[in-house]
Amino acid sequence: MSHPRATGAMALKDKNLAFFEKHHQPLYQTALTESFNHLTLNIDGDTGKVDLWDDRVSLYEGDAHAFAEKEVEKYRQHFSPGSSIATITPPVPGELGFHRFFSKRMHELTQKIPSESDLSANYTIPDFYPLMVFFGCGVGIHIDKMVKETQILNVVIFEPDPEYFFASLYITDWESIFQEVQKKGQKIDLLIASGGIATTEVSAPALWNLLINYGPSYPLCSLFYNHINSATYQPLVDSIREDMHFFLNQWGYYDDEINQLNNALHNIGAGISPLEFSDIDTSLPTIIVGAGPSFDMRVNEITRYRDKVLLISCGTSVHSLLACGLVPDIHVEIESHMLTHEHLSNIINPDFFKNTLLIAALQVPPNVFSLFERRTYFLKDSTALATMFTTQENIVHRATPTCTNTGIAIATHFGIQDIFLYGMDFGFPERTQHHSKTSIYFSDKMSDAIQSAIKRNFESLVETESVHGEKMYTIPMYNTSRMSAEQSMKIRSLQANRRNITCSEGVKICDTEYWTPDDIHSYFAEKPDKNISEFIDTLIGTPFNQKELRARINFLDKSLKEMATSLLTCLKHFEHTDPESIFKTCHNLNMHLMTGIFPKYGNLAFFLRGSVWHYLNIAAAHTLSINDANKRTEFINEWKSNFEGFLKDLPEHFHSITSKNYPDNSDPWIREDIVSNEHLYAE
Repeated sequence: MSHPRATGAMALKDKNLAFFEKHHQPLYQTALTESFNHLTLNIDGDTGKVDLWDDRVSLYEGDAHAFAEKEVEKYRQHFSPGSSIATITPPVPGELGFHRFFSKRMHELTQKIPSESDLSANYTIPDFYPLMVFFGCGVGIHIDKMVKETQILNVVIFEPDPEYFFASLYITDWESIFQEVQKKGQKIDLLIASGGIATTEVSAPALWNLLINYGPSYPLCSLFYNHINSATYQPLVDSIREDMHFFLNQWGYYDDEINQLNNALHNIGAGISPLEFSDIDTSLPTIIVGAGPSFDMRVNEITRYRDKVLLISCGTSVHSLLACGLVPDIHVEIESHMLTHEHLSNIINPDFFKNTLLIAALQVPPNVFSLFERRTYFLKDSTALATMFTTQENIVHRATPTCTNTGIAIATHFGIQDIFLYGMDFGFPERTQHHSKTSIYFSDKMSDAIQSAIKRNFESLVETESVHGEKMYTIPMYNTSRMSAEQSMKIRSLQANRRNITCSEGVKICDTEYWTPDDIHSYFAEKPDKNISEFIDTLIGTPFNQKELRARINFLDKSLKEMATSLLTCLKHFEHTDPESIFKTCHNLNMHLMTGIFPKYGNLAFFLRGSVWHYLNIAAAHTLSINDANKRTEFINEWKSNFEGFLKDLPEHFHSITSKNYPDNSDPWIREDIVSNEHLYAE
């Protein structure tokens, strides 16, 4: 006869399974396929005390309820209301330098931030938790206590070992937790691995994709609860924290989107061909060149084996290559800024523009394409343009934020087996030596605009580690670029017959092999010369059908009106200006964007996503930075009015820009740079 406590545990498990079967099929399937393997669940028949053992180690010191009581109390003391949490700095006046359609409104709004506001990255925790991420579900008792005894607006539970979730089914009433969260009008997500323990490489992207649905609390005010203070979760916690700034730098906003679209429409109207290919030689060794200072140290290797490789220059690195007598086979560009044309127009080598294939993002300025005899465009991921003008298999992934990422992305898109990174330093050993000495950054041809950009970019230096374990300096943008490159390297490393080789003497790049000059010689010594022209000729596709261009523009026009209207409808429900209500409003707007607008409109929603996120971030951040309730209410009312004005005016602005016939050489947007002509971009 079964013991009553065991019978109760089995009954609770059945209740949980019935709940998940009805409401969360993936979790139900995970539970069905799990069993006890390395864990042992003990329930004392006399006292009812619960413990969980991992092999021969007790995890809860004989009493899981008492353990959870102490752990939760300690956590709540450490992160109590009124204590401080350091995350990201709030938006401040002048942060968006250009005063165009969106950024002008941001500038006007930030000018109204009260002068006594705390503009540091330290926020005071309010009397609720905007977002709590539980690392480790254990048997679930700590989660049950936190959810029922504290006010948490959003709950994310992450467990990479499904056996723990299986154990929790016997101890924790999951249905009651879900009911508690939903009763308060809040949100809960469980991210549980299935089919065995998930590695950090697998689980980190899954958690990342979940967290970005929780803006603005992630990255602004998310708290991490590391159950049993487990060292297993710490690398992932550190990674998520590090990725906060990477996440922010990827947002973009409407001004960039409309400028990029305008460029793209000109390029398609001019008949530029897309990047398309079928059967190509993926065994072709490919050298991808950045403009880092270590290029000067190892350029001789490129010269020595030039005829054996596909040579790709990235952005301004072409100046360094040409200065050494090396003409690249492919040149890549990603920036929609007019500085792209400026740096290329300084080149006086006619062979470069005649023989090199330009592979540029569709949104680069039209005058960039006009410089080259051989040119083709590609479409990057996470853009409305990708939905409008290409198919899924032709989208190039992880091509941002810099041209070095574009070069890696293009080679990866080709399926190249062996790539070699030169001058991709993502940092520099000396504060003043941030690029190759032969680059445009140390040339007397460098314009005031480029000089100003350098000054802005290099004001905030941080220390990092080199490929040799030594101290180096970097800037936030380089760090973001490195992280994006590491994502590409990770994906390549999981594929068969792929090697990522760095010959750069810069910052350590994960998932790459560092090769010395001797390693390079051993690899190339017996390699034959390659017919690169034959490879290049297969990459240029058929231009987009011009008759379809206006129909695509009109469809985006109609979609933007609908998206803006739906967001305005959500804003109408905004009434209260206390911190909790503001966070709830922001979460609801973001959830509408991510689960309502994106499923309906797909990548077209990227046209608005960055701007919406900036608005939500500024509301949530300054809800916490402004302590005076009256001044907070005044600012939030200004925020609502500003946000509504942006959404109401946007469709007309979009139509005014895209109603022209493409191409149109009289368009000032393709002839003038933004820095010098802000008034042309304002309305």
